[in-house]
Amino acid sequence: MGFHKRYIDDDQVIEIYRKEGIQGVEAWYTKGVDVVITSGELSEHILDIIEIGLLTEIDKWNKISELVSDASIKKGFK
Repeated sequence: MGFHKRYIDDDQVIEIYRKEGIQGVEAWYTKGVDVVITSGELSEHILDIIEIGLLTEIDKWNKISELVSDASIKKGFK
């Protein structure tokens, strides 16, 4: 049995969100991984929201969607 770690940065989150939506982001952070290592303010903030659990599931994913949407707009489209 292995230990699965995933490195996630802001650009990955934005690309996954653009291609797969919030479901893709959720899966990237939660499916088949034992530990997540973030690199960037956005990816770290999302991990905090997921781990802290102060929000309902709907509010949590709405907030994450809002954060990623804003970051995606700021990054621009190519």
